[in-house]
Amino acid sequence: MPQPSPYPFLTQPPPPKTALTVLAALLFASLPLLFSLPPVITLLFAALMLIRGALLFAGIGKLPALPNAALALMAGALVWTQLGTVFGREGGVAFLLLMVVIKAFESGSRRDWNVLLLAMLFLIGSTVLLDQSLFVGVWLLFALLFVSVCLAVSNGLDRREALRFSLVSLAMTLPLAAVLFVGVPRMDEPLWRIPQSAQAQAKTGLSDTLSPGSISNLVQSNEWVANITFSDGLTPAPGQLYWRAIVMDEFDGTRWLAAPPFARDGAQPPRGQTVSYQMIIRDQNGALPTLDYPAGALPQGVDRRLGDTVRAGRSREGLRRLDLQAVLTDTLPHALSEAEYRRYTRLPDNNPQTRALAAVLAKPANTESEYIQNVLNHFRSKGFRYTLQPSPTAGTDSIDRFMFDTKQGFCEHYAQSFTVMMRAAGLPARIVTGYLGAEYNAQAGFWQIRSKDAHAWAEVWLPSKQAWLRIDPTAAVSGARAQGISQALPQSEQALVSDGSALSQWRDAGQFYWQQWVVNYDQSRQNSLFAGMGLGGFNLKTLLLFLPAALGLALLPLLRWWLKNRERDGFQSGFMQLKRRLLDESDETLAAVTPAELRRRLTESSSPNPAIERLLQDYETLRYGPKPAAAREERAWYRRARKIARRYR
Repeated sequence: MPQPSPYPFLTQPPPPKTALTVLAALLFASLPLLFSLPPVITLLFAALMLIRGALLFAGIGKLPALPNAALALMAGALVWTQLGTVFGREGGVAFLLLMVVIKAFESGSRRDWNVLLLAMLFLIGSTVLLDQSLFVGVWLLFALLFVSVCLAVSNGLDRREALRFSLVSLAMTLPLAAVLFVGVPRMDEPLWRIPQSAQAQAKTGLSDTLSPGSISNLVQSNEWVANITFSDGLTPAPGQLYWRAIVMDEFDGTRWLAAPPFARDGAQPPRGQTVSYQMIIRDQNGALPTLDYPAGALPQGVDRRLGDTVRAGRSREGLRRLDLQAVLTDTLPHALSEAEYRRYTRLPDNNPQTRALAAVLAKPANTESEYIQNVLNHFRSKGFRYTLQPSPTAGTDSIDRFMFDTKQGFCEHYAQSFTVMMRAAGLPARIVTGYLGAEYNAQAGFWQIRSKDAHAWAEVWLPSKQAWLRIDPTAAVSGARAQGISQALPQSEQALVSDGSALSQWRDAGQFYWQQWVVNYDQSRQNSLFAGMGLGGFNLKTLLLFLPAALGLALLPLLRWWLKNRERDGFQSGFMQLKRRLLDESDETLAAVTPAELRRRLTESSSPNPAIERLLQDYETLRYGPKPAAAREERAWYRRARKIARRYR
């Protein structure tokens, strides 16, 4: 015969209102995941939540094991069909999400619902694998608070008392969490920076192909790309902020194609003013836009590719902090080989009008520099216009349509038409896509690149200098582009590109500090922090100096709370321990047993114990006497009760 539970309260079903509150906590704990996982999984989660809520309203507690097993198999099959696995990051998180909501279908007692709440902690923790933004950090605190409140309510506290208890508990544990976060030795990379397979790599905002509309569509999204701080308080000029990302070297007549990620060339180190800067960027698909031109040693796992672009050796999802150097120059030394010369002058047989124009403009030029100026002057003097909404120029002769018919375009139109004209005259040329400019955040002192800064320009190889020269043909039509995209556009189109408000400046500043000191708190940041505290950096000696003192201070609130509750509940706690040792713990009436009832039961079962008799008499006198017991009297009685209770283990 099974023994009755010593805690019958936990075996009873909770009120429907409490169960619905737990479901609300599950929904809140899952919110960031629902926006990161495939829509089909989100829809199934929503459907299961609605069904479980309807069952609770109908008074149905838990489902039998067979329907729950069928739901689990269906969930696993759906995750497999959508993501190809039930393991890894996305697959594992999606499967965990559905398993947790299915757990709600087999939850009947309070204990079951408590287990469901504990499972939500794993869901909350898994969110940082998919998103490490400041929003998720704030949400995480509220999610933990919500789960804590539900646990307290599920175990009998009213909502107001549960909220107070949870707030106090969270406030007391935050100092301890902060000390452990700061002081525990860090790795050189955050744990959530997970390597991506080639099939699962996310695509960067910049595409590996370029055609009319590629950049103009991107700049309207205003998505965050990177945060940058320059060493020594350097303030570069806007025209120096060219962030190169992808080199386009092949034109098939309708679009430009990026060089393969493994391609390299023989470019020499650039010469000029060298600057150091730090960049926090979302490393996606290995592409890392860097300031022209990269110089010095690159961080581990990052190397140079074709055109001095920089790529990560292995793509890692998550925010990445890089310490980089650049030479602020517009030339890159490079002695082209014969094969490279042919590659950078190759053109398909189309756009005959543009080819003819190139011949006309090249004829009076005595040097390559004069020819370049002739082409740029053509853009300046022939009525070309910079616009986000150009007329369509699709087809194999799209360059001709742009150059002779519409004369309206965005940076990709000017970059590709200029490059075609260079190649048509026998000058090697290529297109570079990346970002131009950055917005300075005065509150936090950093520069921010957004997708609205996306840009395309050209590089021309000069035989006389044996070097690539950066040419931005868009500047010939809109000199204000280097100052920012909004200033360069016609007034009627400026609303298409959003500018940061004062509120967004403060939000971006908070996001910047979050990225610097929380998301990317690695060995380097830890060493800098300890050096800033005057400890000379992070090592075993400074750790032994810092950790005991910091832990002592962080534990003071917990110690004070423990002592306060120990004093307040000394009588109740000591008397309950005594009853559990002297009587049967499975007795459901244990909590209601009074000192007189305990004396009677002990007399009936055995000879009286004088020590226990005196202890119970003192309990009645101190607890229920006319004068409240002093704290020291309560502590002394509690120690006597514990000592006697130990004898009956």
